[in-house]
Amino acid sequence: MDFIQQNIISILIAALVLWMLWRRVIAPVLSGVKRISAVEYMNFRNEAHTLVDVRTNGEWNSGHAPKALHIPLSELDQRQGEIARNKPVVVVCASGNRSAVAATSLARSGHESVYNFSGGMGSWKSAGLPVKSGS
Repeated sequence: MDFIQQNIISILIAALVLWMLWRRVIAPVLSGVKRISAVEYMNFRNEAHTLVDVRTNGEWNSGHAPKALHIPLSELDQRQGEIARNKPVVVVCASGNRSAVAATSLARSGHESVYNFSGGMGSWKSAGLPVKSGS
């Protein structure tokens, strides 16, 4: 018991790091989610797929991929029916964290080919991929 009391901060930090690692890396891999970088997406973007942006409305309005389907992460469970199951799904957010959670959820619900866009919209913009402003 003394060990726990003396190291509670370290234990909590370790638990937080493990939880974040689980949500961002381990759970997506276990569910079959693949990562796709901006460079890989440039080659992939002409193939039939659905690009899903899971950012908030404000983030979406500040700039998004022109052909993306906007479904905020908080609405994903209720709106999964809007995402075609017969083609690959690429999920993007601001940094890659929320999209990893969303991609895992989609894979677990039966979508077979799901990709998490690495680096989010920052990587998207840095790669020179098109961005549309507003809604």
